[in-house]
Amino acid sequence: MRRYPALLLCLLSAVVGAAEPATPASRTTPEGLVIKEGVETRIACDHNGGYSKYSGVYHYRVVLPKGYHGDATKTWPAIFVASPGGNASMGNMADWIKKHGYIAILLDESKNGPWDPSVGNFLAANQDAEKRFRLAAGRKVCTGFSGGARASSVFASIGDGFGGVVLQGAGVGQLDNGIQGLRGVQIPAVALTMGTKDSNRGEIKQLRETQGDRLQVFEFEGGHQWAPKAVIEKALDYVDGKLPK
Repeated sequence: MRRYPALLLCLLSAVVGAAEPATPASRTTPEGLVIKEGVETRIACDHNGGYSKYSGVYHYRVVLPKGYHGDATKTWPAIFVASPGGNASMGNMADWIKKHGYIAILLDESKNGPWDPSVGNFLAANQDAEKRFRLAAGRKVCTGFSGGARASSVFASIGDGFGGVVLQGAGVGQLDNGIQGLRGVQIPAVALTMGTKDSNRGEIKQLRETQGDRLQVFEFEGGHQWAPKAVIEKALDYVDGKLPK
């Protein structure tokens, strides 16, 4: 079972919200399933972290990098992606993710709206991926756009082993119980992509004040949108360069 900071989990468990009934394990994807490299595969998993409010089956799609099955001892970096509309994809990041040998974890239930499904989806996917795949310690990254960016800031705060986050079009998020993304979290790299006409541009100043030298801002001509390919690749390069090798 994955371990999360005790204080954060206590706060998470205190959030008011109806718990989804537990779902039989037979509805989750068997851990022994052999997953092909380079093929998007949907995984059903259950969060078994001891907090019933997040119980239930969640889903993510995984894309393993080329060469994953060639060395049973090698560990790999991973990137978790959240979308404001759910059913996240690699989008403009696809080429970079494949080139740099990252395991892509694309969250399904995480989306704008109540926090519980998003947090449950992340906790379940993070727990399942740690058991199912060979993830490199300290080399996990979160990213997302708009509400997915705010969710990513929280995910990097409540999950262990994360070394960086790329916020696209928005700053940090805050759960209903007051947990704020990236507050007191010692990850080495925070990147922000922001369009010149994005209504959230005012958050750049606050992020500079709260994130200090670990923050790097990547601006582009445009509005409230996922970062263009050239921009997100620069942001990912920055974060990747700060991770342990």
